[in-house]
Amino acid sequence: MTPDYDLSPGAMKKVVHAAVNNGSFRQAEENLLALGEMKVSCQRIRRSAKQIGKERIADRDDEIDRWKQLPLPTQRTSPSGIAPSLACVQPDGGRMQVRDRRQPKKSSSAGKTRKGRFGRETKVGCLLTMTSETHDEDPCPKIPRTFIDPARIDEIAREIKGFWGEVEEEDDENEDSLRVETESQRPERPKPLVKSVVATRQDADAFGLQLAAAAYQRGFAAADRKAYVADGQACNWTIWRKRFSHYTPILDFVHAICYLYSAAMGDGEIKENWDRYCRWAQWLWEGNVTRVINDLEARQLIVGIPDAGEEGTPRQRINETLGYLRNQKTRMKYASYRCQGLPITSCYIESTIKQVNRRVKGTEKFWSTAAEEVLQLTADHISETTRAETFWKNRPTKISGMRSYQLTA
Repeated sequence: MTPDYDLSPGAMKKVVHAAVNNGSFRQAEENLLALGEMKVSCQRIRRSAKQIGKERIADRDDEIDRWKQLPLPTQRTSPSGIAPSLACVQPDGGRMQVRDRRQPKKSSSAGKTRKGRFGRETKVGCLLTMTSETHDEDPCPKIPRTFIDPARIDEIAREIKGFWGEVEEEDDENEDSLRVETESQRPERPKPLVKSVVATRQDADAFGLQLAAAAYQRGFAAADRKAYVADGQACNWTIWRKRFSHYTPILDFVHAICYLYSAAMGDGEIKENWDRYCRWAQWLWEGNVTRVINDLEARQLIVGIPDAGEEGTPRQRINETLGYLRNQKTRMKYASYRCQGLPITSCYIESTIKQVNRRVKGTEKFWSTAAEEVLQLTADHISETTRAETFWKNRPTKISGMRSYQLTA
């Protein structure tokens, strides 16, 4: 067995792989012993993951610095000279529990819950090369049946937190599968080729820089077609304006239709409300957002304006949906996007966040150290590019300071 105190480069790679692919460092220790006959303590696994993670973060930061120093015209080119036909960037946020051990513990007041006190946001980005065809006319003018099936749309709305009642934590597991199921009803949909991932606990501005530098490395700026797909969070569109304004902005269709469903069905599941929802959903699918807004405004005249602080009532739901659609109107030209062969849902980032959460999120997981490092290593592992392999290949040279030579026959 490999002793704890002696890890060769190959063993270090296996240790880091176990650290990322198991639910905890303790589980990684057990699996390394059982499957790899390597006796490495969980403390050593944690230290190794933190060390390699720091090295990868240093590489990432160097790439960002080099990208920032490039002239703007050069930033809009491909460093390899090869550009994809269709490039797509999808950002979103996840959650993990972080506990700073340097801070004194605070006792909770009587009757107040401690739940959520340690929750912190993670930011995850998915960068995809894709393939699709363009069309002169909308290749799918009729909305997929999933969105006009009462049971299925109700399930989708419940999976998207905040729309329709309380949601159990484990229900997150189904959200991306619902999106993929919807996409499968459109044979002409763009198909993914190669995915890379960015994950961090840093702020939105730093996250935007990471996304932009990673997109440049993959030649996205020179792609024939470029799409930026996200939900309605303001920080997503701040990043788009600062770093990706030359990409076509697309609001995730699933979030948009969930707002419509909430507004239409707010006062009960009756036939009149369902018919109204189906009408709005088809208009939204066509990208006819102005028509939806006009109908919603007429509906609000009937139900009234909500009072300040009013929550969950039919008029509050309509008012909220109106604000959402007005703010996102320019990013909802869905028929046009389908003609251009662009994706209209964020299913790929949703499934990617689930993969990241398997490692960093859990009611029993509290991170005090190595959170950023493990996020970076997890992103490397999920990515389908060769950046992790390149890092391991070049690492011995960086450590020794010696140049590597290739022998030729």
